[in-house]
Amino acid sequence: MKQLASVVAFGISIALAGCDRHPQTPTADAEAAVVEPAADPAAQGPARLDGYGPLTLGATVDEVRAAWKEPLQGEVADDYCHALRPQGSQADDVILMIEGKRLVRYDVRNDRIVAPGGGKVGMSLGRVQMLYPDRGDLTPHKYDEKGHNLRVGPATEGGALINFEINGEGTVTAWRVGKTPQVDYVEGCS
Repeated sequence: MKQLASVVAFGISIALAGCDRHPQTPTADAEAAVVEPAADPAAQGPARLDGYGPLTLGATVDEVRAAWKEPLQGEVADDYCHALRPQGSQADDVILMIEGKRLVRYDVRNDRIVAPGGGKVGMSLGRVQMLYPDRGDLTPHKYDEKGHNLRVGPATEGGALINFEINGEGTVTAWRVGKTPQVDYVEGCS
C-alpha cells in the first residue's frame, strides 16, 4: 500500500509541476521565422543558383550582352573584375560581376528580387537561417563590427553560394550569388 501511495504522490507532483508553467508569447523573431510554402519556382523571379534571368554563371561577356537584350552599362576592357548594370526599368535590380570576361557573380540590394531559396533584403537573420537550415555559416562583417555575413553553401556539390549581408540590427541589406572566390569579394570589383 505504501508503494501505491508513493506512486500516486509522485504522479500528483508531476501534474502540479506542469500547472506552474506560463504560456510563452512568441517573439518577433519567432513570428518572422514562419516560412510560407514555396510558390512555383518559375514565379519566384529571375534569381537562380546557376544564373540570373536569361544569364548563366560562366557565360562570356558577349553571351551576357546578347542574352540580356537591353543595354548594359559598363565596359569590360580586360580580364580583371568589372561590373555591368542594366539600364532602364531593371537598373536597380542587379549588378553583374564579370571576371576573366565571364559572368561570375550577381548582386542584389533591393527587396524586389527574391534569392534562390526565398531569402531577400529586409528579412531578419533568424528568418533567413530558417530558410537555409544547416547550410549557412555566420561570419563577422568586414566593415560593420555588429554586422554579419551568412554564407549559404550549395545544396549540391559544385553549385554556387549565396552570401547574405546582415547589418548590426540583424536585417539583410544585400545578397549575392556566385562561385568562390568571387562570391567572397567584400568590395565587389573595387
